Amino acid sequence: MPRAPRGLLSRRGINLRLTTIEHPVVGSIAKQESRSVASMCRLLILEGLAYRGVEIPEEELKDIEDIALTEIEQAAVA
Repeated sequence: MPRAPRGLLSRRGINLRLTTIEHPVVGSIAKQESRSVASMCRLLILEGLAYRGVEIPEEELKDIEDIALTEIEQAAVA
């Protein structure tokens, strides 16, 4: 099932270069959440925008809330 929201621009992607340290970290987080590295990068960007006070459409905020819930659930299991 695709996780990308409707209306996501799939033809005009951007290249994101991660360092040799960043890529495995993001890959590990993505694996824990059963996401692709690209999807995880997108969600991390959304979190960064929200942190900077950039207003995010409500459907995007749901993705961020899902991440927070997953992190809480993982902490409860540990």
